[in-house]
Amino acid sequence: MAIPIEGFTVVAQKARIVHLLENHAIETPNATALADDDLWRCSFMAEADAQKFMRSLEKLDLNVSQGPDSDVVLVNEFDRSVTPYCEWLVTAKWERAVIAWKVGTRPESVVAREGWDPHVGSGLSFCDRSGQDNLEFVRLEDNIEVFRNKETGKEVYIGRTSTPVKAMFKTASQVISEHLVTAGEKPVDGKVAEEVTRAVEMLEKVMVATPDSWNVHWYHGKGQMALGKIELAYRSFQRAYELEQTVEVVPRELAGVCLELGKFDEAVKVAEKAVALDPGNAGLLGNLALSYLLAGRVAEAQKSIAAAIKISQGDKINNYLAQIIREVADGERPRPQSLAALSSPPAKPKKKCWEFWKK
Repeated sequence: MAIPIEGFTVVAQKARIVHLLENHAIETPNATALADDDLWRCSFMAEADAQKFMRSLEKLDLNVSQGPDSDVVLVNEFDRSVTPYCEWLVTAKWERAVIAWKVGTRPESVVAREGWDPHVGSGLSFCDRSGQDNLEFVRLEDNIEVFRNKETGKEVYIGRTSTPVKAMFKTASQVISEHLVTAGEKPVDGKVAEEVTRAVEMLEKVMVATPDSWNVHWYHGKGQMALGKIELAYRSFQRAYELEQTVEVVPRELAGVCLELGKFDEAVKVAEKAVALDPGNAGLLGNLALSYLLAGRVAEAQKSIAAAIKISQGDKINNYLAQIIREVADGERPRPQSLAALSSPPAKPKKKCWEFWKK
């Protein structure tokens, strides 16, 4: 009997590891494991992942480095190299496939995954490090990174057993950036919500690997906002703010969700921080004025909105907010008690509350 060699395949003498398999001591990191009467194998698309698995087997007291009678070897489908050198394994080409069998046995049949065809083989093509410079990232499918060859346009797949942190973050952040929702806006729904949900779940895996990356928490918060999960967005923005207080988008977004949750004093504090980082930003000054208004600090709201309008006199949103603040100060209307209350100001055209929070 024989087994297929696909990509970078870890092959073990079955008799040497059967006790570990029975005791579930060997944890296979993917679904490619299979065995015939004499051999056991697990395949990988990335050599680094195969080597990592070899190291885990070595910790189980298996010989993975000393030939010619090692317990385990690593076989490269593309050049049929075997590491370490061993004298118990034979490899051969069969149509477009590579197969292997134990010395002293006959390869009269092949134990393979369902649908395996020697005329197709693994379907993988080798790409060395120099060739990777010509690849551009396209998307992530589970733990498979999909790249496109810039010259040929052909897609290249690189599988990982560990979390592909950079690729996951890039994919998830792109999805969320395409569907940004700011304070007070309606959440996304339908297929867009499903897409954003997958992006948020992807970021949660990235957070496990990089718990102190502020931008991961920030995008996670934006994803939760898009889904209408404001409390969860607040927690993510809080964590981002703990990690990074010198980038104005962090306090800006935290202040926005604070207003939605009625945390007006906290909104003022972080909105002040955002303005301190960019004091000439009329949008941030408008946000601060809104925070002051909802916190009941009307005089300070007047000063902030006046400063905002001085910087950008034609800003319609800030001018409208200035009118509301003026009406509250003159007693012509009650002070709004929530961000949502600004949606229907008395005697004025209906406005969406999100228009009062600057992106």
